[in-house]
Amino acid sequence: MLNKKILTLIPFLYLFSVKPGFPRKSEIQKFKEWDYAHRGLHDNLNKCPENSLPAFRKAVEKGYGIELDIQLTRDKKIVVFHDDTLTRICNIHGYVNEYTYEELKNFSLLNTSEKIPLLTEVLSIVRGKVPLIIEIKLRDCSTLTCVLANEILKNYNGLYCMESFHPMAVTWYRIHRRDILRGQLSCNLTKDGGKKHIVNHLAKYLLFNFLA
Repeated sequence: MLNKKILTLIPFLYLFSVKPGFPRKSEIQKFKEWDYAHRGLHDNLNKCPENSLPAFRKAVEKGYGIELDIQLTRDKKIVVFHDDTLTRICNIHGYVNEYTYEELKNFSLLNTSEKIPLLTEVLSIVRGKVPLIIEIKLRDCSTLTCVLANEILKNYNGLYCMESFHPMAVTWYRIHRRDILRGQLSCNLTKDGGKKHIVNHLAKYLLFNFLA
């Protein structure tokens, strides 16, 4: 009898876990009115690399909203960069958070003269002219990236929302900045050699949504 009750509860627990927040249609509509340049209006083959200042400048000039990625350096600076490691874009070994910002300035983006920009540099280009979708990269459960990004963005007058694959980033915004539209990203977090522990399986199926 007990096992039957547990089995009956499982669908309800699942639905509770994955249920999104109530729609914020008027806020969402502001973002739906735009087309977006993913990592800026870039061309990695022609000297305008992704997540670079020229790519963001071109997006603004052409009237595109911008999706970009932020993460933390070793000396606690918020930089705009997608990958965890520097291998693909900078041909350098190591993770972004293993280097200080001054060290990162020595590396080039895809063999160009462009460098990894600070979030503040990007904001000074955009200046609220187009909306931003800011993906927050966390490598662990520390939400310091959220705290420091918020310190920068709280005085920014432009339209922006946040998203993340890491549920703790989205949860931080639910607790501390409920006014900011937030989104939980997901994908197959266990494919291609990804870590196959229970946390990745739960995140893959959005089972942390009840937190965020």
